[in-house]
Amino acid sequence: MYTKHLDPLRKELRELQTRSPPQPWQKVGEFAVGGLLSIGFDRESELLLIVSSTGRGVVDCQSGQRVARDDGEYYEDNMYLEAVGIGPLQGKILRVSGLHGGGLPVTAGDGWSVEIITLDWPACEILLLEPFASLYDSLDGKPSRFHKIGNELELRACGFSYSGHSFVVATPSDITIYGRNDV
Repeated sequence: MYTKHLDPLRKELRELQTRSPPQPWQKVGEFAVGGLLSIGFDRESELLLIVSSTGRGVVDCQSGQRVARDDGEYYEDNMYLEAVGIGPLQGKILRVSGLHGGGLPVTAGDGWSVEIITLDWPACEILLLEPFASLYDSLDGKPSRFHKIGNELELRACGFSYSGHSFVVATPSDITIYGRNDV
């Protein structure tokens, strides 16, 4: 496959430094989670369910506070990529993304989006794109409007809440939560 035309973009991406996302995004919290298996957002709030090898937890992505924890052994439904909530999510079945597949929304309603690309395997680059920007804009002579917010060797899940107010990056050992209140 001929991809030489993408060399300028590859060069730009390799030179891009990892940094905090631009406004209106700000880091809300970072949590160590040993043995993280999967995460899933509630469709009606900014609550995030975290499933790990040591139980389940719920984090409010607007405040960055842990609101529930269950240390009991739990196994999510790997076939349907679902998990049962705890605490304020008690009884709800949430779609999850993580070790066994799945995916979080990669676009917010107002056009922000995330791209996960692999230039130098096994590391993947996590790019946050400004509203309605394209990774390929620079190839058309337009200014780049993407920001490298992570470089991970092993990514479990990455994406937005259903409202688009929160954005998370999860690895096997931690979760970083970004939020905004401009919407």
